[in-house]
Amino acid sequence: MNLLHLSSEKGLRGGERQLLLLAAQTRPGIAEWYGVPPASGLFKTLPAEARKLPVKCRGMFDLTSIMRIRSLLGTKNIDLVHAHSNRAHKTAVAAKLGGRQRLIFSRRNAFECRGGLAYRAVDQFITISRAGYRALRDGGVAGDRIEIIHDAVDEAAMSAALPDRLGFGDDTTLILCIAAFTAEKDHATLLKAWEQVHKAAASAHLVLAGDGPGLAAMRRQAAGLPRMTFLGWRDDVAALIKGADIVTLASREEGLGSSLCAAQWAGKPVVATAAGGIVEAVADKMTGLLSPPGDAEALARNLITLSGDTAMRRDLGEAAARRARGLFSLETFHARHLELYNRLAGA
Repeated sequence: MNLLHLSSEKGLRGGERQLLLLAAQTRPGIAEWYGVPPASGLFKTLPAEARKLPVKCRGMFDLTSIMRIRSLLGTKNIDLVHAHSNRAHKTAVAAKLGGRQRLIFSRRNAFECRGGLAYRAVDQFITISRAGYRALRDGGVAGDRIEIIHDAVDEAAMSAALPDRLGFGDDTTLILCIAAFTAEKDHATLLKAWEQVHKAAASAHLVLAGDGPGLAAMRRQAAGLPRMTFLGWRDDVAALIKGADIVTLASREEGLGSSLCAAQWAGKPVVATAAGGIVEAVADKMTGLLSPPGDAEALARNLITLSGDTAMRRDLGEAAARRARGLFSLETFHARHLELYNRLAGA
């Protein structure tokens, strides 16, 4: 079986890190290629032995990428195309037009979708949560064309990382948020909550890791707020998670929340919003505390409660680690993808 992976993303966010986990394991009987933008995080980080094709995958009108991919489909006798981003999916639809290849599309978010021609061309969707499944079903996709495969945690990276507390001592309650500064992550609500938290939890310090188009606006909103740090982009998220006391996320929309999956695997309690797949990733009052999206006061109450209760943090963290070992298993992640590939290829 010959398989082509495609992504249009230049950075290394949750979806790209899941693709790197796929690329790290050899699947017997499957030859794989990776079409990703040149100079992208994926192109630089994929294993040295990976067969890489520099393509931008900018959509149905990216004729250069379409022709390069179309040529590869024929010369390498590709059986399956797995698109890992929206624009890569649309590029793949155009490239395989009239071809025999079957198309898989990993849709990581739970946003409303409209289906349409590009969705009808997909043989199998992969989503990462029941929220993503419902969004696809509401968009007209038949249930038998959708597989739910949860994100996996990079277990080796998490095990190897040494906790990084950024110079803070054990007397500080370190609250960590790892998220791109985009609208759906709703850092604005987190900062509104922090206006209350820093007054009630004197030992707490908020750390924000990530970059994105909304970063400058959030820095302006945070002006004057004490005990908080913007780290910018970091590639040592495992160390940051292991050094934190609480991991938080204030999303309004979320497919699953990969930082929350990793945090729980590391035994860290979570304070987050009950947005999209987060309610599946985090068991409220068992592995973390959830509040309604956009509700800064409720989020603040949960952060204050957990900041002041070491025993609760310990109990939630221990339960989180036990649950995460099953729910975000790397072994299961690989087995589910392999089963899907074999089934679609008729192997």
